[in-house]
Amino acid sequence: MRNTAALFLLPLIALFFAAFSHAAAAEKIEESHSTITLTAENPGGRDTKWVAVTLAPRNGWHTYWKNSGDSGAAPIFEWTFKAGRIEQSLYPTPQRLPVGHLVNYGYSSPVTFLFEMSSDAEGMLTAEWLVCDVECVPQVAELGLLPTKNGRESTQEEVNILSQARETTPNPSYWDTTLEEFSDTFLLTIFAAEDELVDVNNAYFFPVSGQLIDHAANQSWEVTENGLSLILQKAAGATVLQDNSGVLVLSFDNGKEASFEIAPMVVSLGTTQEANPPQSISGELSAWKAAVFALVGGLILNLMPCVFPILSLKAIAFVSANYKTARNRRKEGWAYTLGIWSSFMVIVIVLIALREGGAIVGWGFQLQEPLFVAAMALLMTLVALSLSGLFTIQTGMEGAGHSLASREGVRGAFFKGVLAALVATPCTAPLMAPAIGFALTQSNSTVLIIFSLLAIGLALPFLLLSYSDGLARMMPRPGAWMEKVKEALAFPMYLTVAWLIYVFDRGSGPVATFVLMAAILATVFAVWLWQQSTAALTRMISLVIGFSTPAFVATEPWEVSEETRQLIADEVAFSSSALEELLEDGTPVFVYFTADWCITCKVNERIALMTDHTQETLKREGVVLMKGDWTNRDDEIARVLASHGRAGVPLYLFYPSGKKTPVVLPELIGPNSISDIVLGRID
Repeated sequence: MRNTAALFLLPLIALFFAAFSHAAAAEKIEESHSTITLTAENPGGRDTKWVAVTLAPRNGWHTYWKNSGDSGAAPIFEWTFKAGRIEQSLYPTPQRLPVGHLVNYGYSSPVTFLFEMSSDAEGMLTAEWLVCDVECVPQVAELGLLPTKNGRESTQEEVNILSQARETTPNPSYWDTTLEEFSDTFLLTIFAAEDELVDVNNAYFFPVSGQLIDHAANQSWEVTENGLSLILQKAAGATVLQDNSGVLVLSFDNGKEASFEIAPMVVSLGTTQEANPPQSISGELSAWKAAVFALVGGLILNLMPCVFPILSLKAIAFVSANYKTARNRRKEGWAYTLGIWSSFMVIVIVLIALREGGAIVGWGFQLQEPLFVAAMALLMTLVALSLSGLFTIQTGMEGAGHSLASREGVRGAFFKGVLAALVATPCTAPLMAPAIGFALTQSNSTVLIIFSLLAIGLALPFLLLSYSDGLARMMPRPGAWMEKVKEALAFPMYLTVAWLIYVFDRGSGPVATFVLMAAILATVFAVWLWQQSTAALTRMISLVIGFSTPAFVATEPWEVSEETRQLIADEVAFSSSALEELLEDGTPVFVYFTADWCITCKVNERIALMTDHTQETLKREGVVLMKGDWTNRDDEIARVLASHGRAGVPLYLFYPSGKKTPVVLPELIGPNSISDIVLGRID
């Protein structure tokens, strides 16, 4: 009887230990609209093991990739380790999920994310993910990860889960890839052999960044001599990023698909390229064709909106200089050419130095530097206002008729060439792109030759005028019309200024843009003040204003660092109940009340709050950052403002740990005001 009982209990005991062993490696939680499962493999004596996190949404619902596309939200996996560490994370290849006129990236069926960890990994996973159908439902779960003993065999279910997950994960790419930027598109080139692409019938690129391409736009592709080329429509305001990586999916005639992780090398040709890459980009471009393209491209560059006004000023100078000898005209023609060429060579020398240092740069690289864009916006504003007749810039380009001619000379012609080269930097003419693209893959001497031909092309119209008496005689006679033409030429310059401010705003943010526009206004005022009086005091005040405001823009780090952005992302939206709950727990809280239309608020935030120093102090001291946004009407915030005797924003309150009475900061705060209050340096 006893033996019979033992035989009966043995299977139960075995089942118990099997279940316990399995529980040590896997955990499953059912949420309202999906299920999450954590599965850990047996490391088998290795230093690392794979852990699979499977999200299974309801039938007809879907989850999202790391780039969710036009809407949705990427899943968040936060690991807290008692022991061990995570080595890498692998996301499965996503699908396109069209929703009306939008396109999202995600998964319409159960999906498994892989994480490689050290074999002793033990801790907790906090997962947040979004599942959507017509509506979207956020899901949250916490799962425990226990160490997997080497003696336990992985179950067949675990083996299948991990095996299937690896099959859906993109393969590492062994192809070289490049990404070239144009005005409305990117050209993605995969340098694959022709026999590797013979059966390809479709290609699609999923970028990791959600700010790079228009997800809903069609991606056209073709097989070229270089490999596979895809034309990607740019997202509004997009430009090449530090991380342009993504997943390339290739479909074949046999119905199979293959996906590859790629990280294209950026070949940046500026942000004002022609709308679509010319056919010659996808094929080979010979040296002589590149030279011709550079010369003709420079010639066409004269007609671009940012260059044409300067070209016209030079034309007016030629009209007014008919009385000059042919020898003087030729001197001025070469001086103008030298001014353009010298400026181009400065740009080329910097470009070569950066390239030798390992940077990947191209024409227009200087527009990626906010200070250069700000300086160009200021310069073009002054030129435009001078053309409008508001004031005179004494550089030999300010007047019409005999006044302009008498001040032109060789020096004036040279500096007009310098100005023409400067204002040409934001522009790119047709045929320039392939020529510059070719040059940047060649030796330094070839780069110098191509850019020299580009400079000659830009200077060529007036160089020809200076050598042709017949063309000079064909120019119209000087007259009052010249002043009207000069005033009309101001408007393309104003348009260029607007575009430069837009570029600056995209890279530096609205607060920095406001400061730039204030600096432009102050500089214009300084020039106007200079002309009002010859008194020494007036001139001194004008110089102080004129030089100090641009210097303020140049020295102030208006761009928020990525580290600070990550810290700011942890801030909490204000509500009286949330604040009360935090104070009950004894948590120190810093509350700032702000609004998008509040200039004082935005300046304070950039100078004092959204800085690395302040944000690191708040995080280190365990202070919760809480934001009260009063951009739109909010009665709760209005009552808080009134309770502190304020009729509007800004308002800054610091609640030390264990206290419910705040320290109220002044409306104007300095760079260290918040840190000093938090650290108790001042009461």
